[in-house]
Amino acid sequence: MGVRDYTRHSKRITRGPRWHTLRMAVLERDGFKCVDCGKSRGRLECDHVIPVRLRPDLAYAPENCAMRCPSCHSAKTRIEVGNPPPSYDRHGWRKAVNELTADNKPLSSKEETHA
Repeated sequence: MGVRDYTRHSKRITRGPRWHTLRMAVLERDGFKCVDCGKSRGRLECDHVIPVRLRPDLAYAPENCAMRCPSCHSAKTRIEVGNPPPSYDRHGWRKAVNELTADNKPLSSKEETHA
């Protein structure tokens, strides 16, 4: 089963004011960044650590939620549904690039300040 064929059991839960309140609390708790790669720019998604299909009773539990960037969230979901994880080299490069460009300065400027 591919990610596209995946039935999203949390779809009903992620609607409404209760979810939005929980999402904001988790976003603040996790420092407005992805818990896996540290990305803080762009969209962040509130992920259920233990999928709702396995533990519906934890759907609104803050300790079962974590903020992830779309890339890390997708990688985690791929593994959960039985697909191979993405290449670690690819993830490592993405993390390194994000760290190097975190302050939004061109790479050449960083090299000059550390020289």
